Amino acid sequence: MSRSTLLRSVVTATLVAAFSIAGTASSQAMAAPDLQLPFPCGQQWRLDTWAHAPALDMVKEPDQHGTEGATLIAPAAGKVNQSVRHGNAGNMIQIDHGGGYFTTYLHLQTRNVSVGDRVQRGAVIGKVGKDGETSNGHPHLHFELGYDSDGNGSASWGFEGAERIKPTFNGVTYGQSDNRTWRNVTSRNCTTPAPEGVASVYGVLADGRLTYTSIDAASGKRTHGAVVSAAALGFTPKAMATLNFNTLLVTKADSGGMLYRVDIRTNRDSLEFEPPVYLGNGYTHDLLAFDGKGHLFGIAGGALRRYTIAVAKPALADISGNTLIGSGFTLKTLTATGPDWVLGTTAGGQLISYRIAGAGSWQRHQLRDATWQGFDHLLSPGGGVYYGHHSNGSLHRYFDADPFDGQDDDLVGRGTVDTTGWVQTLLSAQPATVTSS
Repeated sequence: MSRSTLLRSVVTATLVAAFSIAGTASSQAMAAPDLQLPFPCGQQWRLDTWAHAPALDMVKEPDQHGTEGATLIAPAAGKVNQSVRHGNAGNMIQIDHGGGYFTTYLHLQTRNVSVGDRVQRGAVIGKVGKDGETSNGHPHLHFELGYDSDGNGSASWGFEGAERIKPTFNGVTYGQSDNRTWRNVTSRNCTTPAPEGVASVYGVLADGRLTYTSIDAASGKRTHGAVVSAAALGFTPKAMATLNFNTLLVTKADSGGMLYRVDIRTNRDSLEFEPPVYLGNGYTHDLLAFDGKGHLFGIAGGALRRYTIAVAKPALADISGNTLIGSGFTLKTLTATGPDWVLGTTAGGQLISYRIAGAGSWQRHQLRDATWQGFDHLLSPGGGVYYGHHSNGSLHRYFDADPFDGQDDDLVGRGTVDTTGWVQTLLSAQPATVTSS
């Protein structure tokens, strides 16, 4: 008998009398969990309903080789509800994902979890096998998503009329009818990115003194500062960008657009800096941001310009380019999230990301339509980490798992760094000090 014939004969065998747990299917009362395929990121699997839709049997592509012993991981966070060896089902696990939804796994080679264990998406829960009489000795994963319609704290499985429903993996629904096959379904059960590194944040107080604060990007906790300088800048600043750990560019709030370089001597136990170095005029920008890879962006009157800075401590001759990217950039805040990527908010509360290609060439991605109008400063140290400063002195943190995809579905709020105390009139983060992995 061929392998494909054997597989079909195995999975079409009825499970009606095989299992002793009973129940009645019902419609869902709450949204189902956001499931990913229960296998490591990038693997491809074949899904079949055979004669027991909406349950699915899964074997590894392209030819089922590697199915036996394949690593099984949780498709979503939850709590282990069952972990036993059943005579017909073999080693089986059921996970409670909340809201009445449960996933069930049969014929496992091994079980790595016990009842009561809490698991996160991607956690190893066992290995695929061929245990139990109804596997007929053929390695595969029998998978079911169930909904507890009778409210008994579990979901029945393994027979026609059980509380099983159609599962959705990575936004695609399967199990609609018997004898359906989906080939080369790719797992997107990938590790959730997390930020790593320290955000270095400089600020200017209303009296012209400078501040320095460091923030752990992962936890959002301040690790140093705020350290405040004894000296003041000596002029009223308009816009500021951090070039590197000890170099700032600051414009003067006057009609001439005077640009200064500020060299930091120390920001450890105290903040000390050299007298500001005048570089030139004509920099009438309301907003400045440096991308960490040689490009300085400035906005004045809605016009976005890009400059190239070739050295860590630039003189005027080291600032070149002065490229007009375009007009209509009526932003309230501005920061750089990566090389030639800027992010800003509008007075109406929109959050907008731009990929800059050159003069007259950019891509605009509107991430949020509203609710960001309360921020008067926006900062990014890289790695998809954003800090929004509110005029009430609070500093809020956000994480964008992919800051360059032009989408907002992976942008989440992470609470506040502090609810009060950030009284600076200007803030700027050193770019490219945070990564995500």
